[in-house]
Amino acid sequence: MKKLIIIVLVSIGFFFTGCEKESITGTPSYSDVTWYASNGLNVTTATVTPPPTEIVAGKALSVYDLSQGALTHEWKISTGASFLLPGFKNASPVGTVNDLTAFIDPSKGLTTTDYTVFILFPTAGDYTVTLRDTFKEKVTYKGSVPVEAVLIDGVWVFEQTFKIKVI
Repeated sequence: MKKLIIIVLVSIGFFFTGCEKESITGTPSYSDVTWYASNGLNVTTATVTPPPTEIVAGKALSVYDLSQGALTHEWKISTGASFLLPGFKNASPVGTVNDLTAFIDPSKGLTTTDYTVFILFPTAGDYTVTLRDTFKEKVTYKGSVPVEAVLIDGVWVFEQTFKIKVI
């Protein structure tokens, strides 16, 4: 019986000293670049120029920068578009568009460092949305059209401009 108690106590001791709390919120030790958008965004390079992504006037585009290990991060939109506050409803009855102007974020101009952005395209025309991240090491977007970061002043810069056609 004494032997059983010792084995149980030693096992409990190993359990408490062998466990280490892991952090999943720290800065990753690797770098990677990617994003997700509510509408598919076509990647453009010097040799690949796909048609622009089409969006209905008055609708919003949600875009998420899912990059890991970025030193800096920025979204830039062209004149005429606006960043929105969260909480809007993009859905509307067929043939109509919700008025999202009440959700325009007055604290943002044409750039933001938010990782998640909601962009309103109020009128028909051609727009751009640019993602610019910097990294300590080279990254490559590994989508159907690979895009590599370029080394500028000792920092790897990844920049992708998406073309949007609002109809």
